[in-house]
Amino acid sequence: MRKLYRSRSNKKVAGVLGGLGNYFKIDPTIIRLLFLVIFFITAIFPLLIAYIIAAIVIPIEPASHAHKKYKRLYRSRKNKFIAGVLAGIAEFFKIDPTIVRLLFIVIMIITGFAPMIFVYIVAWIIVPEKPGKNIEIEINE
Repeated sequence: MRKLYRSRSNKKVAGVLGGLGNYFKIDPTIIRLLFLVIFFITAIFPLLIAYIIAAIVIPIEPASHAHKKYKRLYRSRKNKFIAGVLAGIAEFFKIDPTIVRLLFIVIMIITGFAPMIFVYIVAWIIVPEKPGKNIEIEINE
């Protein structure tokens, strides 16, 4: 039986969302993004209270606990309009980026623009860009 723990190594605040990612074997960044969207849609307080309770109730993982491997979420390098966050989500779920962008716009209209713009900016900060080959050209004069 799997047990839910707060993550020691993959945490931003108390390790709750990192622990949920480990438990469900998905990238905790996805959990964090969903948390942010729901956080603003529900006017902050319900999810904030739930997070605080979870941080108190869920035990921290033992030091000997093995780290799990999972597919990582990255910002897209090749199919981006602004920062590649939405295209990265589409690549992660293997769907058309247009669907993700349209869904984002619909949620942005429903929530009054500002919350989802803030979520996008935070996602830009917390989701790393997909690693790629960096080609450096040296110019000798």
